[in-house]
Amino acid sequence: MPMRLVCPHCLNEATFPDDAAGKEVTCPHCAKSFPTPTRHPTAVTAAMAEAAAGPIEPIRSLPHPEMSTPTQSAPPPPPGDVPPPSASQTHPTGVPSPPASSSPDSAVATAPAGLTRTWTLTISPQVVAWMPALLLTVVLLSTAFPWVGCFVGDSAVYAQRPWGAMFGLTPYRNFQLEEAGVIPSGWLDRVPSDWRLLVPFFLLLFVALVFAWAERGLSSVDPRQIPPLAKLWPWRNAIIVGCTTLAFVVLILQAAQGFSLERAIHQHIAQQFADRWEKAANSAAEQARLEYLEEQVFRSYNVAYTKWFYLAIISHFFAIVTIVLRLALDRRGSLPPPRVVLYY
Repeated sequence: MPMRLVCPHCLNEATFPDDAAGKEVTCPHCAKSFPTPTRHPTAVTAAMAEAAAGPIEPIRSLPHPEMSTPTQSAPPPPPGDVPPPSASQTHPTGVPSPPASSSPDSAVATAPAGLTRTWTLTISPQVVAWMPALLLTVVLLSTAFPWVGCFVGDSAVYAQRPWGAMFGLTPYRNFQLEEAGVIPSGWLDRVPSDWRLLVPFFLLLFVALVFAWAERGLSSVDPRQIPPLAKLWPWRNAIIVGCTTLAFVVLILQAAQGFSLERAIHQHIAQQFADRWEKAANSAAEQARLEYLEEQVFRSYNVAYTKWFYLAIISHFFAIVTIVLRLALDRRGSLPPPRVVLYY
């Protein structure tokens, strides 16, 4: 029958299978390991053996019974220590018990023919549990740096942070390069605000980040004693998964639409070609030519996303992956951590 134990780290009750007795188990609530108490095997009494063997015939008395030397039974094991069953141990029904199989950790898979080396990666539940909070923190820190800009070589003439795009602020300007006139600046007064997508993005990111760190920092505290978290705490995993996924979707939509710096440049170019578009209203060939010319003019602005933007995208994606992976590991209960074995 399953065991119900109280985790010594988070003081939450959890259920573990009977075969986990005497082994290290992982708490599904705080992802920390602790040893479980062992159980004594049920002793096979003489009455049980006789009942399994069938009816007992009466024993006839002998005229000269031989005195048999009583066998000395082994002393009972001390409390907390269960000796491993021997190969000759039998079940109360009389059927020999199967030999105990080795643990999955000690099992060594046979390498395919011709491959002599292996590389093993153990997916630790303790490490995976910390990854969502750390990766979401990286996403938040990356918002302090420019995500898009106009570049000359490796130097940014104009650069825009997501906070500035949300409030419609003027992008960063390198006045020395701006005076060189490499990139026109007539669009700077046309920068709109991206609040429709960036405000939900930051709200979802903050909620996911708060619950991710609270889940890590409050692993030794009963959240039911904190009124703001008492009702939401049982849904913390769903909140983290939902907010992180929605924030990622909103960020992808913002990138597909283009940040306000990009849209301001597109609008500036469209006004330059407005008269030519009116004249080409009835000519499909001329319209295709104008689209090509506008694209070439836009490319001359050297608009590009920065490494901080790609860092945010990658960190956000892997935050979702590690959250889902952690939920899958929690469902494994006391099973050993999964491993990835590479043969070469």
